[in-house]
Amino acid sequence: MQTFLFGLAAVTLLASCSTLPVPSPGVGQGNDREASEIIRRSASAHGDPWGRYVRVQVSYDGKWSTIATKVQPVITDPGFRKSSVEIYQPRLGRVRQTHSGPMGTKEVLRQRPQSDVKFNGVRSTDREVADAAALVADAYTVFLFGTSWLAENGRDLRLLGEQALDGKPCQLVGGRLSPGLGNSSEDYFIVWIAKESGLMKRFQFSLNGMDSTRGADVDVAFSEFWKAADGSVWPTRFIERIQRPIPVRAHDWRMTSLTLDGKSVR
Repeated sequence: MQTFLFGLAAVTLLASCSTLPVPSPGVGQGNDREASEIIRRSASAHGDPWGRYVRVQVSYDGKWSTIATKVQPVITDPGFRKSSVEIYQPRLGRVRQTHSGPMGTKEVLRQRPQSDVKFNGVRSTDREVADAAALVADAYTVFLFGTSWLAENGRDLRLLGEQALDGKPCQLVGGRLSPGLGNSSEDYFIVWIAKESGLMKRFQFSLNGMDSTRGADVDVAFSEFWKAADGSVWPTRFIERIQRPIPVRAHDWRMTSLTLDGKSVR
C-alpha cells in the first residue's frame, strides 16, 4: 500500500475528492429481492452472455494515462498492455489474454486460483505480477459480461437508490464478491443500471487483490454499446477512473472485434 500511496501523493494536487459512493462493506450487507431482480433484468437486457456462450473472443485497443502508469506500473504494464486479444470460456471459468505493446507480448492464463504469466514467452515467477494479472483478468471478465456475471457471483445485494448518469436515471445496486477479484478474499461493488434500458452503465469496485491497491477503488463507465444479430448487447467503449485515494482518469479503451462461439460478429 505504501508504494501506491506515495505515488498518489505526487499527484494529489491535480485532482479533487471523488463524489461517487464508496464500494465498501456497508454496500454489501443486504438480501434485497428487488436488487436481485434488477440485476437479473439487466442480465436479460444484455442477452445473458455469461450463461449463453461457450467461448467469447474479444480484441481491445486503448491508452493509459501517464499518471496511471506512474501510480500503478505493475497493473497498467504499459510496455505490454496497449492492445489485447482475450478468450473467455465461462463454463470452464478460464480467461486467456494476449497483450501487446512496445516491449512485446504478455500472455496470461487465468483459471482460479491459478494465474500463469509469460513475457515474450518467458514465464514470470514474480508474485506481484501474478496478483496483478489475476486482478486484471477477473475485472475484465466483469467489464465484458457485466450483470450476467454479477447475477451468478454477486452476494448480499442491496438497492442503494437512484442517481443520474449522463442525464439518465440509473438504479444503483451494491453487493459483495467472495472470493473477490484476483487473489482477494472479498471485494465490494456498486453497479449502475440504466432504468430505461436495463444496461449496465458503470461498475465501481474495491481493489483488495494486491497489497499495493488495498483500500483503493475504481470505476469503469460504459458509454457505447453494440447489439449483435442474436440480440446480445455488448459494451464497446470503456473509461476507467481511480476514485480513491484520489480521482484520476486512468484508462480509455475500445472493443475492436468480437467472436461468439466461433462466429465473428464484429
